[in-house]
Amino acid sequence: MPHLNYIDTIHNSIDLSRYPFAAQCQAPPYIAFIGRMAPEKGPQFAIAIAQHAGLPLKMAGNIDPAEQDFFDQQIKPHIDGQRIQYLGEVNHAQKADLLAKAAVTIFPIIWDEPFGLGMLESMACGTPVIAMNCGPVPAIIADGKSGFICSTINEFVHKIPAALQLNRTDCRQQAEALFHPTYMVSQYEQTYRQMMSQVLSSRNNLHAFQRQPS
Repeated sequence: MPHLNYIDTIHNSIDLSRYPFAAQCQAPPYIAFIGRMAPEKGPQFAIAIAQHAGLPLKMAGNIDPAEQDFFDQQIKPHIDGQRIQYLGEVNHAQKADLLAKAAVTIFPIIWDEPFGLGMLESMACGTPVIAMNCGPVPAIIADGKSGFICSTINEFVHKIPAALQLNRTDCRQQAEALFHPTYMVSQYEQTYRQMMSQVLSSRNNLHAFQRQPS
């Protein structure tokens, strides 16, 4: 959006103390999906990915009234309570537990997500994320280290075995390095200093112009 008076991009942060780090996933392994049950969030793709990968899928997220038909027609018929589980809209403790115990979290969005906090929450728990290359995904996931970035839904299935081999400590460290509240505050401070410098420079230039003889 080139018309915006844009200075910098500062990402969200999370309280990392609220997300337990898990050095290992739960056995047997499962795939996690967290997000609104809406087409653009990709729960329908999450089901297909899990089925092709041969791993159980645990999904959590709310259903807006406008998306009830989508859920009833494309999601609900696949839910069997075993291979495909829908946990409903979970609270924070339930969400953190779901992510920490998962082998991998998938984020098969098909729109430019404004941020995607679920990816960051998963990494904070040590769980790698496989996500579609949309919106902020490349700025959140270190491809090949804290997860993988895909261009097609088919790629998700092929990346799952590699994701299971990633170091979960690297996922946590990625979250700590780039999305710690202290780092976010320092970015705001730096941006404010830059703005003030520009304002002062403009003011000095204006005063110098006004002092010029007519």
